Order: sequence, then structure tokens, then C-alpha cells
Amino acid sequence: MRMTRRELVKQAAFGSSLLAVTPRSNARQGAPASTVPMRIGMTDWNLGKRGDITKIALAREIGLDGIQVSVTYPTDDTPTLRDPKVQAQFKQAALENGIQICSLAIGSPGKSRLPLHTNPAAAILLVEAIEVARSIGTRNILLPILGDSHIHMENEQEVATFVAMMKEVARYAEKAGVVVALEDWISAEDNIKLLDAIGSDYVGVYYDARNIKSRVHDPYGEPKKLGKRINQVHVKNGPKLMRDTDVMEWPRLAQEYYDIGYKGWYVLETDSPNKDLIADTRANIEYVRKTFKMPA
Repeated sequence: MRMTRRELVKQAAFGSSLLAVTPRSNARQGAPASTVPMRIGMTDWNLGKRGDITKIALAREIGLDGIQVSVTYPTDDTPTLRDPKVQAQFKQAALENGIQICSLAIGSPGKSRLPLHTNPAAAILLVEAIEVARSIGTRNILLPILGDSHIHMENEQEVATFVAMMKEVARYAEKAGVVVALEDWISAEDNIKLLDAIGSDYVGVYYDARNIKSRVHDPYGEPKKLGKRINQVHVKNGPKLMRDTDVMEWPRLAQEYYDIGYKGWYVLETDSPNKDLIADTRANIEYVRKTFKMPA
């Protein structure tokens, strides 16, 4: 059976990530060689601060497999991942700590560059971010089109402008082998409309069920609709630990991710309700490892 282009892209991205570092979770679980290991990362901002290289060592101390790092846009001379020297430092720190940089997140670029889906500066920042991602060894970028950058699907001009921008960005992403994934407050159906209009396997969805639950509607059934378009996943539970299922039915969602064959990262964007970051994060890791499973 011939593989689709999207399947080839996903397989290539996954294969390169395994070469970069062997997750410690594989050894812990004793998973057979034919089974994809569970890979759990965490956002650098929930570890304490965006763009802070010391959070890589903290991720290792906690027991994470990876970290989602942020490219930031300070107004002073604070070092950022836009600097090739800083990129090299992050890559070296990840190697030394046995932590994979699972994705690059676009941090707040400042009011003058917002909204990210229609401001001309956004396209330039995204092309730059693609080069940053490739330099630090990740094939995944989180592009937030929410908050001040929320896309209004009823506004035809707004949507057309964003689609035109992403078509051009996708050309650069394809050359670099990087997928730009959209994190947003719109439905699966609207995400599919956007992705179909953009028409590239190098633009996908960064799915966050908690965002959808709080801003749109119940997320159940959406993973099935999005399928292979889901490039990476955030898991979070607001001010509570992941094991508190009063708001989100995580076992149900875990089964949905399994059913669509999702083999990517589960990235914690979790708070510390007990004010003990290490203990609370370890509890969340334990819950995700117990509840979510990887397809063979």
C-alpha cells in the first residue's frame, strides 16, 4: 500500500526525533522495540520562564523526555533563540541533559507585531522561526492564533489573508522539513477549512482539548475529525492536577488519540496547584503514562 504524502511527512518527523535522543520512558516501561515509546514534554513557561535555557536541566530533574522552548522577542538585549549562538547553547544543553527539544513555540512578539495571523511582520517571524527550529533540532513549531491573534472565521478577508500568508510560509517549512502547527480557539471543522485552503502537509494543528473545552465546545470526537492533521498535543487541566477528571474526560480523549494512531508528543502545559512544581509535574507525568497509550 502506498503511503500518502502526509503520512510520509509524519513518519520522517517521528524518525528524526528518535535519532535525536532515546526517551528515558522507553527504558522505564520496558517497551518492546516494535512499540513507539511514550514521550512526554513540558512547556518552558510552565517550568518557570520562556526562553530560559536552565529549564532544560530542570526538565531532566523532573523526569520529562522533552521540553517545548520559546523564541521570545524582548525589547532589551536579553539573549534569545533568534541568536545563532544561543541556538547552539540550547542544542548543547539538550544533548548534555538527554532532553529533546520537542517543539518551538512562538512567544509574544509584542503588540506592534500582532495579530499573528494578519500582521505582515508575522510572516517574517515565522520564516525566521523555521530556521531556528531546524537549527535547534526540532521539526515542530507551535503558532498560537488565539488571544489577541484569534482568527475570526466569519471574516472572509481575515481568513484569506492568513491563508495567503501560510501558503508562502509553508514553502519554507517544506524545504526545512518543519511543520508549523496552529493552536487556536476554533472548531475541528474550521481548522480543516483552513488547512484545506492552505494545502500543505507542513501546516497542521497543535491540538489543545482544554482550550477547545473552555472556549468552543466539548472536544470529544474532534481528534477523529482531525486525524493525521494533529501534529502535536498539549495536555493541561487548568488549576488542577491531570488526575482530577471533573472537567476533562482524559481517559476518553486518550482513547481517541490512540484510535487515530497518534504517535507524537504529549506536552504538559500544567500548573502547580500544590505549589510544588517538581512533585506536581511528576504526578501529572505519572497520570499521562498510565492513561495514554501509544499505538504499535
